[in-house]
Amino acid sequence: MSRCIGLLFPLLLALFPLVNLQSESSGLELGFRSGFGERIPGRFDSDLNQFSSTFSPTIVSDLNIRGGKSIQTYDLFIRWILDSHSKFGFTIGRNDWQKLNLTEVTSDFYFTRLDSTIYSYHVLGMYYFNYPLSRNFEWEAGLGLGFTSADWSIRGYSIGEPPPNTQFFRQRGILRGSGIAYRAETAINRRLTDNTFLQLGIAYHHTAIDKFSGNYNGESSSFYIRSDGRVGVFDDTRIIDLNVSSAQSFRRLDMNTGAWTLYFSVFKRFLD
Repeated sequence: MSRCIGLLFPLLLALFPLVNLQSESSGLELGFRSGFGERIPGRFDSDLNQFSSTFSPTIVSDLNIRGGKSIQTYDLFIRWILDSHSKFGFTIGRNDWQKLNLTEVTSDFYFTRLDSTIYSYHVLGMYYFNYPLSRNFEWEAGLGLGFTSADWSIRGYSIGEPPPNTQFFRQRGILRGSGIAYRAETAINRRLTDNTFLQLGIAYHHTAIDKFSGNYNGESSSFYIRSDGRVGVFDDTRIIDLNVSSAQSFRRLDMNTGAWTLYFSVFKRFLD
């Protein structure tokens, strides 16, 4: 998915002459953005706090989760100038999450540590309102909607049972999901040269992915939530068996989370 997104930016440039947005008489902007910020805790975080390596109701666990709060963002964008106050364009980018560290100790003498790395990619259609404050300063605000894809890489291990029967298990997996994303932002543009601008702004970026699935420990797996709220990574065949053999019900874990970011951009304006 990320490779496909990376190919879209040059494709948009190639299609530019075919887009009838009055751009031939007004011009366009090309730029790069980098930013950092914090995620807003929500249902996704609450669900992760219910993680358990087992769905057995007789086993009690103590869980500790650290990280996963901060975020870094990188964007490329192209924008067509519609008139003196309006612009429309596309943004292609990536959000890198702070590493998420999870440790669990269970009452059946198992210790689990999982380190997660999450990257999300997005393509957004954006509309901007632009207002000049002076010759060298502009204010702009934008709204956008598009699609997103995320890769969730998990590395870790589990150790269980007292000596001499201690067992060690490696935990490896990559789960993927896709969904929609939207963004609201506002910024001040500072003219550096006649057609080059430095931008400072804030943005709210929201990601909504309905499920994650992929390979975990060699099996086709997903994050599942049991009816009592417990969350775990289990292979799909086991979940089907549990649904058939017991009264337990399961649904897949979704990611519905937003983040505030402070960003810096540099862009070039090409006028006709």
